Amino acid sequence: MGKSNLKHGLERKIAFAKGEVKAAEKEISEIREGLRRLIPLRESLRNHSAIIKAAETILRFDHPGWSGDHIKPMRAGAWSSPFRSGEQGQLALTKLREAGDWLRPREVAKLMLEHIDHDPDDQVTLEKVTNSIGTYFKKYEGDLVESRGDFAKEWRVIGS
Repeated sequence: MGKSNLKHGLERKIAFAKGEVKAAEKEISEIREGLRRLIPLRESLRNHSAIIKAAETILRFDHPGWSGDHIKPMRAGAWSSPFRSGEQGQLALTKLREAGDWLRPREVAKLMLEHIDHDPDDQVTLEKVTNSIGTYFKKYEGDLVESRGDFAKEWRVIGS
C-alpha cells in the first residue's frame, strides 16, 4: 500500500523545514565567527589609521606641499604585477614576435621587464612573470604560438 497524500505532503514539509534549520544554523555559525573576528579587526584598523596619520604628519612637516593621493593601497605579502591587466600577454607576444626566434618564457619575461624599465634581476617579479607567460603561451598553443622541447619549452609566434 502506498503513502497517503497527507503523509507524503507532511514528510516533504519536514524535509524542507530541516533544510531551513540547517541553513539557519550554518548562517548563525558564520555570523558568530564574523563577530569573533570583529574586535581584533577594529583594533587593527585603529592602529593602522594611526600609523598612516603619523607618517603623513611627518611627511607634511618636511615637505609642506606633499600629498599622499598618489599612494595606492597594497597588502603585505601580496604580489603586484608591474603590468596593467591585459597588457602582459600582448607584450609577451610582441617581444616573442620581435625576437623572430625561439625563446623560453624566462627570456621573454626579461625582455618585457627591460621594456618597462623594471629591474630584470628582481627575482620574485621575474619568476612570477615567467610563470604567467608560460601559462599564457600554453593557453594559446596552436593558435598564436608553437613550442618545441619538453622541459623549459621554447616558444615562437606561429608563422615566424
